[in-house]
Amino acid sequence: RDFAMPVAAAGAAVTQAARRVRSVHQAMSRGAHTQGRSLWDMLSPVHRLVRALPELTPPPEFPDRLQPIDPSLTTIDNAVYDEEGVADGWHGGDADQLASLQLLNPARVPFFLRAFRAQLRTGAEAPRLLDIGCGGGLVTEELARAGYTIVGLDMSEKAVAYARARAEDQGLSTASYEVGDAYDLSRFADASFDGVVMSDVLEHLHDLPRAVGGVARVLAPGGVFAFDTINRTVLSYVLTIALAQEALRVVPANTHDWRMYVRPEELSLLLQRTGFEVDTAHFVGMKPGVDPRRLFRGRVPLGDFWEAPGALRVNYLGWARRS
Repeated sequence: RDFAMPVAAAGAAVTQAARRVRSVHQAMSRGAHTQGRSLWDMLSPVHRLVRALPELTPPPEFPDRLQPIDPSLTTIDNAVYDEEGVADGWHGGDADQLASLQLLNPARVPFFLRAFRAQLRTGAEAPRLLDIGCGGGLVTEELARAGYTIVGLDMSEKAVAYARARAEDQGLSTASYEVGDAYDLSRFADASFDGVVMSDVLEHLHDLPRAVGGVARVLAPGGVFAFDTINRTVLSYVLTIALAQEALRVVPANTHDWRMYVRPEELSLLLQRTGFEVDTAHFVGMKPGVDPRRLFRGRVPLGDFWEAPGALRVNYLGWARRS
């Protein structure tokens, strides 16, 4: 509450300044046309950034993020992963729209492995994991290489086909994939997994209680639920929506809806209600590095993400244990 007024005032000031910048941009654009193309169009990322500036103030939030949300009220397009030019880009180069997701692995995979190794009992058989919303297998593959038997589950048929082909090509016999979604885990028996992963998934779910309830059911007692997601803050709106999604197009349009982001305290409360032991002191932030080489390829100079303890205002990692 102490910060509410300063934040609101800052948001209003930024919006007013942004509108002035945009008016200058429009005037310059009208006067800078050369052979049908303006200077601002030539600098398209800057062009898009300036056009996005008036939207730096986040939209009104949903009344309660822990209640089911009507999908028609959100702007998320979860079908984007089946689109041509996107579905095969999970492990691609800079030109692929999903390329930035690979940059998260250097932070999240070691975090997940530490949580599993520290909390799960080792026995004759390797712990069995479930990766919900696995996409093209970015995290699934790494956990399989670490010695775990893992099932990847995703609603995108094209993503699952892609992941299966990669697993076969790379000889990852401990990784298997199935088509399905987070709301229906009925194919799996109760307490059938030692660990569950949701990586870059929670912020896409319209019914968090239902999804987390399913996770609790398929986890064995003492099992670990590991995740990474995005916090709902002014900073996360500016960085992940206004800049990354709208201005610079680091991710496809409508990948995220800021109102769907999940605050750590909300997630902690939901997990406790669903039968998990959780301590937000174990949550860790993620921040991107800088790779100047990408500038020479005409790309945003994002580098590998790294763990940032205490910096939870944007991306964060966490784990909880099934009671």
